[in-house]
Amino acid sequence: MRKFICSILSAVLILVNISCASAGMILSDRECEKYLDEISRYEMSVIQNPSYGSVGGEWMIMGLARYGTATEEYISNYRNNLEKHLNTCNGVLSKTKYTDYARVVLALTAIEENPESFAGYNLLKPLAELDNVISKGANGIIYALIAFDSGNYEIPEPKEGYDGRKTTREKLVSLILENQKEDGGWSLAGTKSDTDVTAMAVQALAPYYTKDNKVKKAVEQGLDRLSGLQQNDGGYKSVGRETCESNAQVLTALSVMNIDIKDKRFMKNGNTVFDGLMKYYKGGAFSHFPNGDANQIATEQALYALTAYYRSISGMNSLYEMNDGITRRTLKSEENKKVQNAGIEIGSEKRHSKKKAEANLKNKKAAVEKKEKVTSSKTMAVETESKSENIKTDTSKKKKQEQISQKKSAENEKEAETSTDIRTKNVSDKKEKEGSTAIAIVFIVLLLAAAGTTGFAVYKKRIR
Repeated sequence: MRKFICSILSAVLILVNISCASAGMILSDRECEKYLDEISRYEMSVIQNPSYGSVGGEWMIMGLARYGTATEEYISNYRNNLEKHLNTCNGVLSKTKYTDYARVVLALTAIEENPESFAGYNLLKPLAELDNVISKGANGIIYALIAFDSGNYEIPEPKEGYDGRKTTREKLVSLILENQKEDGGWSLAGTKSDTDVTAMAVQALAPYYTKDNKVKKAVEQGLDRLSGLQQNDGGYKSVGRETCESNAQVLTALSVMNIDIKDKRFMKNGNTVFDGLMKYYKGGAFSHFPNGDANQIATEQALYALTAYYRSISGMNSLYEMNDGITRRTLKSEENKKVQNAGIEIGSEKRHSKKKAEANLKNKKAAVEKKEKVTSSKTMAVETESKSENIKTDTSKKKKQEQISQKKSAENEKEAETSTDIRTKNVSDKKEKEGSTAIAIVFIVLLLAAAGTTGFAVYKKRIR
């Protein structure tokens, strides 16, 4: 019997473990907000003066702006620093790396700045030079398409003197499809696909998924490849190593495609991509490798990946559909700061006086309420004391009545006992008297008998 019970308990525990494992990590919008708030605070404390650059620059600004926690001051600092940099380099961010222009276009669009005329420069123009865009491979093509679509921008004419092919959306989409590997994914080089580049290609093709059957087929193959590359813990590798950035890119791809995080294609041993991503989390920051130190690049990519997911589950525009403008959110720390500095922000003596008068009135009202509460408390105390006295009096009366009743009862019992004793004595005396009477009668009878006999003898003698 004991063995049978142990077997049942073991089976239950196994089922519970399987159930827990199959749940995987899934964040609600509120849970996601907690993480994003914490990451936002970390980012704005570590990078206090954001400027142009692939680290501490555009990717971070885009993530903060699309989530909504970037403050006006923070955005202004970035805007001013970028403008200074553009003036210094005469609007030429790079002559070889055209992804720099795409990155800046995304950041400017996220903060509602027009990249077509920022600081006197049209930063979309270099991306119109198709031959220069594709010179660095799939990455340049992918992010040029994402940049143009982020604000539904028209592709401008290339600069004067450029004699190569002009960029069009159709050509960019076609080039991405041509670069797809036989295994269904994409990479910067070689024949085997890479997690990061495959996820980025899916992100770029997402707006065309329902518009072009070729695109739809390519995206489905890409998603199947990402499913096959997922590890048992829900995470991903790139170039043979587990990295935070690979997980971030896959989460971004699933989010812009509005694919449920619980989709069976992306659940391994009950683990989701979240399980893979969050093992890099360091309390506001992310590490590049598992068990590593906080890394800025990893943190920035995880920030906009979680923002993409948050926007997807909240029914908002996707990460790169930026025609909805900046979402404004206020971190709790900012709210507390406003409360502390409220007196400084009043602005005028008149408003200060008004506030002082309101405060005085509030204090008077509070004093009256306090007095009323004291009076009420005293009244309640008196009433309570009176009730207590009444209760005591009633209790005393009741007790006295009980004592009188008990005394009377005792007396009645005593009288009853006395009466019983008297009755018993009377009966005893009566019996004793009756007994004495009987003895006397017998004695008399005997005497009479004796007397009769003697008399008879005398009488007889006389006759003789």
